[in-house]
Amino acid sequence: MIDIGRVCMKIAGRDAGKYCVIVKKIDDNYVLIDGQTRRKKCNVKHLEPINKKIKIKKDAPHSTIVSELKKLEIIVEPKEKRPKKSLESSSKNKKK
Repeated sequence: MIDIGRVCMKIAGRDAGKYCVIVKKIDDNYVLIDGQTRRKKCNVKHLEPINKKIKIKKDAPHSTIVSELKKLEIIVEPKEKRPKKSLESSSKNKKK
């Protein structure tokens, strides 16, 4: 039941209650997930597989996963990028 493209719900951790897709199987206990969660390694004990599966290739990019989840009516909000610190702001904080 734990295979590439399987849609799951996280049941533990800070992403609990969010949908994700298995992108890569690392070993019997760990998989790589992406979707409403961050792309990261996850223990299979923290996932609840649901009866939906999408067609993706191993290590599919985030944009592909988002478009496939949209077809299943699962909305993935865009991740906010943090602004980069400029060199000027770091030099202003230094004490003389």
